[in-house]
Amino acid sequence: MSEGRELSFLEKAIRLIPGYKGYKSKEERRDNDHLFRMTLVDRLERLRTDLDEIPAGMKGSSALRAVNDFDRVQKRLERVTDEIRFASRGYRGWFDMHKVREDELDSLYAFDIALVEDIEGLEAALETLQAAAAAGSDLGGPIDEMVGILVEFSKKMSRRSELMIDLERNQPVD
Repeated sequence: MSEGRELSFLEKAIRLIPGYKGYKSKEERRDNDHLFRMTLVDRLERLRTDLDEIPAGMKGSSALRAVNDFDRVQKRLERVTDEIRFASRGYRGWFDMHKVREDELDSLYAFDIALVEDIEGLEAALETLQAAAAAGSDLGGPIDEMVGILVEFSKKMSRRSELMIDLERNQPVD
């Protein structure tokens, strides 16, 4: 917040993603959508790298018991990362055919911010998992938390795509 006012969705997104300018400029929409998604992919890839290091530091029977759980998180994380990486770039139909309305942009920015917040939740859950592994504690809870966040993240990505399809079907307003 600055000067006691709440930031708009676009202002929040611009602060979260270096180089991101939003979707208002028609010429830059596809590039900004790609930049946004690749920023998410980069953060998820760093999470995956950090997650890979946890079992390597574990010893004994706890390491053996955790192998399947780590594999479950890794596969889910990989699936979500690929959903983002290989999503259609820029949603051409909507951007090319229709004038963009502020409320539609706000909906898209809200989705984008929610996705970034989910990644922040994943990062916090990973820290909890790292601490539990270092302490030799049960990893079931932290792993289940990460899987739950990833499942919700995947659902949000689907809803974001559905939002874009719905916006594409709207009648042009210009």
